[in-house]
Amino acid sequence: MMRFDEFDQYSENMLMAQYDVSDIISHELMKGEVREDFLISTLESCSEPKPCLVKGTVSDGETDAGQLDIILCRSGSHIRRLGGQCYIEKNDSLCVIEVKGNCTGRDLAKAEEKAQAIKAMRGESGPLYGVVCYKVDLNLKTILKRFGFSFDSATNTYFDNATIPNEAEANWLSLNYPSLDFFVSLEEDKKIYLSKYELREGVSRFARITTYPLIKNLFSLVRSLNRQAST
Repeated sequence: MMRFDEFDQYSENMLMAQYDVSDIISHELMKGEVREDFLISTLESCSEPKPCLVKGTVSDGETDAGQLDIILCRSGSHIRRLGGQCYIEKNDSLCVIEVKGNCTGRDLAKAEEKAQAIKAMRGESGPLYGVVCYKVDLNLKTILKRFGFSFDSATNTYFDNATIPNEAEANWLSLNYPSLDFFVSLEEDKKIYLSKYELREGVSRFARITTYPLIKNLFSLVRSLNRQAST
């Protein structure tokens, strides 16, 4: 492990430790808020100046996406605050992160609906939308299948038929969550980072990122979006 990876692994371990410690809180809403706040502070540590991460909703001025856990905003955005919640213009939002303690299939379906709703809003640009979960109430095979991966029992590996040359599109697995841009599970036996990419114009698939610790990929995403927005 490289020295830099040691610090990233520390951040990931701290996230998981805080998840376990916060489990003593019986009030579910408060427990979720505490975990979201800790993830925000962890992501803020990846860059100087700090990325602008808030809670609230995204809107085009007519409709909004409902409560969102974490929103990464452009530097200099007009952030309309009401207590701890913020109202962000769609064009000023770079990324939305839904945070789940134990992610279910229903949670992913709701995230897909919110991602679709944001993409349908008026505006020239919009945020990436992804889910970060500490644990996931689905087995690994089911998760990957829903993101387009088949399982080869002979080699004990997962693969996407879409990446096989000359493979008929009819053999590709469908995507259950085509509007999501990434999915991250930090659970020890189900560590997954899935990132959407464009296979060809108008056709997207998901790649499984195997760079560990996984949190470094999330750090890189936040820094990359910040840099792109400032240029």
